Amino acid sequence: MMNKIKKEIEDGMKLIWKKVDPKDLKPGDHIYAYKRYGYYSHHGIYVGGGYVIHFTSTANKEAILPISIVQPETVSACPECGYRENTGRGVIKTCLDCFRRQGKTLCSIRYFMCGAPRLGHLLKKPGTCSTISCTRSPEQVIEAAYELLRSNGFGKYHLISNNCEHFATYCQTGVRASEQTAFGDTILKICRELKNCS
Repeated sequence: MMNKIKKEIEDGMKLIWKKVDPKDLKPGDHIYAYKRYGYYSHHGIYVGGGYVIHFTSTANKEAILPISIVQPETVSACPECGYRENTGRGVIKTCLDCFRRQGKTLCSIRYFMCGAPRLGHLLKKPGTCSTISCTRSPEQVIEAAYELLRSNGFGKYHLISNNCEHFATYCQTGVRASEQTAFGDTILKICRELKNCS
């Protein structure tokens, strides 16, 4: 029993710190990169060839943050994938560098782990793993991501209840879930229920 607990703790610790060399990525991997000094993680599905399908805000950045330092006319398009920050909306496909870029910095890539052991899950930083089991093959994960890209059918972006982690987890498991916003989502649901009861 103690060996099992020790292994779960070790597995949990690996999830917190494990950086991935981009050349080790495999199509269908659910990946993330810490942004804003580790304040949140941005998630996507690696589809091969150096490209990632991910979900971004469906609103203009100026509508979300009026003091945004990103202005459409001052940001040139990426020479590799053509992505221009502050123009792509919803489900998009970009090169790996655009996915992980924050300003002029390329953030480290990390694997997201589905089916994490419960004890390891408790030790991790939110947004790094989930206890939900991966129910899809890598090919099915990629197909789900491409289908949502073609249809732009993941709905309106919402920081708490419909974000990039919801998207990537859905592609991998068929379940919309975000560990990093789970607490906020619970509070929103309680508020909606209280509003409906009054």
